[in-house]
Amino acid sequence: MPRPTPTRGLGPRSRLSEAARRLLASRVADVRHEEDALAEALTEDGVHDMRVSTRRLRAALKVFRGLGDLAPLEQQVKKLQDALGEVRDVHVQGAWLKQLARREKPPKRARLEALRSRVESQLGAKEKKLRRELKRWGEKTVPALLDEARRLKGPGRYGGQRVRRQLRRRLRKVEQLMEDYSAAPDALTAHELRKDVKKLRYEAELFRPAMRRRMEALLEALVPLQELLGELHDSDVRLELLEGFAAEGTATERTAARALLEHVREERAGRAARTARELQRWHAEQLTRGLRHLLE
Repeated sequence: MPRPTPTRGLGPRSRLSEAARRLLASRVADVRHEEDALAEALTEDGVHDMRVSTRRLRAALKVFRGLGDLAPLEQQVKKLQDALGEVRDVHVQGAWLKQLARREKPPKRARLEALRSRVESQLGAKEKKLRRELKRWGEKTVPALLDEARRLKGPGRYGGQRVRRQLRRRLRKVEQLMEDYSAAPDALTAHELRKDVKKLRYEAELFRPAMRRRMEALLEALVPLQELLGELHDSDVRLELLEGFAAEGTATERTAARALLEHVREERAGRAARTARELQRWHAEQLTRGLRHLLE
């Protein structure tokens, strides 16, 4: 995962509005850097890196939306993120099927290649949509976003109580989702927990210059959990994909999908067990309480 560009010269006593202007400019610059890398080809790594950068930008727009008219711009960035996500999903599943096919002998390899071909047949249309969103982003969203960022104003300090209350609210939501998942570890709850863990991570990155020790402790706890939940989500996406092929694919696709389903279910069970152990560690060590205390 690419790192966000450090924003120098900010501290706890910096005005929140000034920090917001500088951080938004930095996050826009990160997206534009990845945009330039995609100018010639929509590569797998490039699409992934730009998607991460747009997520970080959206996190900043949400955090600072009380300082200006940022909500409509956040929705415009979301459209770009969604288009990147659609291409990224095809890349991920296609690469997974390609890797599996390499390990097999004919005719099983041929069935997996047929499945991969069907998945990647969607790529052209999704890339065309992404190109349209990239054009709109560069021509309309970037100028509007930078213009609005220059007008941000409002009370508060970058490392003040207002910011800490916001982080505590996000952490409490994560804690509630952890409890929900522990009670009913279904795919939907895992997905919601993954999204909120990711949001809290990106917010912690935003406020690292103001509260370095606190945010580094928070990130150290969050990153392993986010990675486990990401792996679990990958398995859930694959199960949904294969179940669709098993029901609606051609005879060749149905055969290949059925052969993979058992493997992916076992993979998912292992990832779910690792995630459960990590959540038990959070509970046993009272990590959320300790992290909330750090934000007092």
